[in-house]
Amino acid sequence: MKSIKRSLLLLFIVTAFSFLNAQTITILHTNDIHSRINGDGPQADYTPLIINNGSGVLGGFARLATLLKQQKAKNPDGTLILDAGDFFMGSLFNPSEPEPGFQLSLMKAMGFEFTTIGNHEFDYGPNALAEDIIAAKKQGGLPQVISSNLVPVPDSPKDNKLAKLYENKTILPYAIVNVKGVKIGVIGILGKDAADVAPLKAPVQVEKQIKTVKRLAKMLKEEKHVNLVICLSHSGEYPNKKSGTDYEEGLLAPVSSGEYPDGMDGFYGEDVKLAKKAKEVDIIISAHTHVIIPQPYKVKNTLIVQTGAFLHNLGKLTLNVKDGKIVSYQYKLIPINDKIKGDEKVNAQINHYIKNVIDKKILKPENLSYREPVAETSFNLLKHNEKGYQHTNLGIFLADAIKNYVDAHGGGTDVELLASGVVRDNILKGKTGVVTVPDIFRVFPLGRGSNGVFGYPLAKIYITGHELKNLMEVLLLSKGDDSYVFVSGIKVYYNPKRLMLCKVQKIVLNGKPVNISKKNPKLYSITADTYLLGFIGRVKKLSKGLVNVVPKFADGSPVHNIKNAIIDFDKNEKGIQEEPEWLAVTRYMQHQLKDTNGNGIPDIPLKYNSALSNRIVVEKKNRSNR
Repeated sequence: MKSIKRSLLLLFIVTAFSFLNAQTITILHTNDIHSRINGDGPQADYTPLIINNGSGVLGGFARLATLLKQQKAKNPDGTLILDAGDFFMGSLFNPSEPEPGFQLSLMKAMGFEFTTIGNHEFDYGPNALAEDIIAAKKQGGLPQVISSNLVPVPDSPKDNKLAKLYENKTILPYAIVNVKGVKIGVIGILGKDAADVAPLKAPVQVEKQIKTVKRLAKMLKEEKHVNLVICLSHSGEYPNKKSGTDYEEGLLAPVSSGEYPDGMDGFYGEDVKLAKKAKEVDIIISAHTHVIIPQPYKVKNTLIVQTGAFLHNLGKLTLNVKDGKIVSYQYKLIPINDKIKGDEKVNAQINHYIKNVIDKKILKPENLSYREPVAETSFNLLKHNEKGYQHTNLGIFLADAIKNYVDAHGGGTDVELLASGVVRDNILKGKTGVVTVPDIFRVFPLGRGSNGVFGYPLAKIYITGHELKNLMEVLLLSKGDDSYVFVSGIKVYYNPKRLMLCKVQKIVLNGKPVNISKKNPKLYSITADTYLLGFIGRVKKLSKGLVNVVPKFADGSPVHNIKNAIIDFDKNEKGIQEEPEWLAVTRYMQHQLKDTNGNGIPDIPLKYNSALSNRIVVEKKNRSNR
C-alpha cells in the first residue's frame, strides 16, 4: 500500500515538474468576420459601451478590442492572435474600401498578427484586394497575410497589383514566429470549395491544398526546425449528419467529449481530410463553413478549431508545450456579447468612419444615412430555417418588395426572380424593431455595379411563355438551398414525380394561366439581378442543349450582354441610373410601405409573419401542359 502511495506521489511530482518546465502559449483566433465591425444584428440596437443592454446584438470590433486586451494581459509574452480569412464582405464597411484601408489597419491595431485570404476577399477582384492591403500598409500596417497556395499572374492587368505583393513579400507563403522560445510556423490556404465559389479571383491560380500544406509543414519542421505548425485553413468542415444534428451557419457542432477517435462520428470535410494527410500540422484554425466547434476536434495529433462566424465568439486555445511538443491543452469559446464593454477609442474610430466615409462616400449620394430608420418590423424575417429556404418569409418579402418597386419606378415587370444565394442575412426585430440601411445592405452585400454603386444591379429581359416554363423547369431541378429561387408575380404548379423537363404543369400570372405553347410568341418581362440573369443566358449550355432560353429585349431582339439589359431608374438623368437590390428594397420600404402605427416609420406588413402560401405549388395530380 505504501509503495503504491510512493509511486503516485512520484508520478505527481514528475508531472508537476514537467508542467513547471512547460511553456504556456495562448492562441486567440477568429474566422469569417465578414466586416461585422459594428456588431452583428440590428444596428439601431447596438450600444457597445453599455453592458447588459439585452439587445442581442453580438460581436463588433469595440467589444473584440476589449476582449483581446483582457486575454493578452493574462499571458503578455505568450499570446498569438490569428484570423482564418473572409475578414471582408458582408456590411457597409466593405464597399468603402479599399481607399482608407480601415478594417485591416484596425485589426493590426487590435493585435492581430496573422491572417489568410478567404474567398470573399476576392469579391471585388484580385487587384481590389491588393489595393486594400496597400492602403492598410500606409494607414498603419495590417496583420501579416499568409497565402500558401495562391499564385497570381504577374503579367495580367486583372491581378498584377496582387502579384507584386507576393513578389515584394508583403504577402508570404509562410511565416515563423517565436513565442516564449517555442518556434511556430504559420501556413495559410484557400480551400477547394472556397476557391470554387470565388470566380472573381481569376486569373489567380490555386495550388492543391493538401499537397501544398504537406510540403510546407514538412519543410518547416525538418529544415526550419519549428516546434509547431499552425495552418490557417479557409476550407472548413461540417458536423457529421449521422450525429443527428443539422447544419446551419453558426450552429453548435455536435461535440461532447472534445475528442473523437479518427473515423467515428464528429466532422467531415476538407479540414478533416487535411488533418489526416498532413501529419506535421499540429493545429488547424478552420474557416469558411461557419461551424461552431466548442472543443477542438482531434484527428490523430492535429487539433481543429473554428468559432462560427461574424465575431459571435473568440476562440481561446491554451497550449502547454514542453520540448517542442504539446503536452496538454485547454480550450474555450468566449462569447462576444453585451457583457463586454467596448473599447472607447476603437468605438470612436468606428463612429468617425461611419460619419466621414460611409455616410459621405456611399450613402449621401443616395440621400440616405447609416443610422436613419427605414422601416420597422414587429417580427423576424428569416432567410433560412430547419426546413430550408422554401419555408421562410424573408425571400418572399424581398421578391415582392423588388417587384413592387420596379412596377412603380422601373417600367413594371411581370415576374421577379430572387436567388436565395444572394440573400446573406436576416432582418430581425431585435429590441426596437427599427430597420436601418446597414441592416438591409447586410442582406444584399454581394456584387458591384458599373456606375460605382455596390450590389448586383437589377436588369430586365423578355422571354416567351414556353421559355418561362422551361426556365422554371431548370430552376426547380436545383436541390441546394443556395440555388433556390423565389418568385413574385406568378404562381408555378409542378409535379415532382413527372419526368425531367415535364414537371411544370401550369404557370399563373395575374390570375390567368400563361400560354406555354411553343406557338405563343407573346413575351413576358423577367426582372432579377445581373448575377441571376447572367445564368439564364447559359441555360442551354448548362442543360447540355436540352433547354434553350434566349434573353430578349422588349422588341424581341436577343440580349447578348446582360449589362445592356440593366434597368434605368431615372431616364431624366444622363446614362443608365442603376439600382441594386439593397437600394431598391430600401427605397420600397421608405416610400411604398405604410406607417400603420402612426409613429412616422413605415411598417413591414404583418402578412409576412403569417403562414405564407408558396408561389411554387407542388401538385400530385397531372395537368395538361396547355
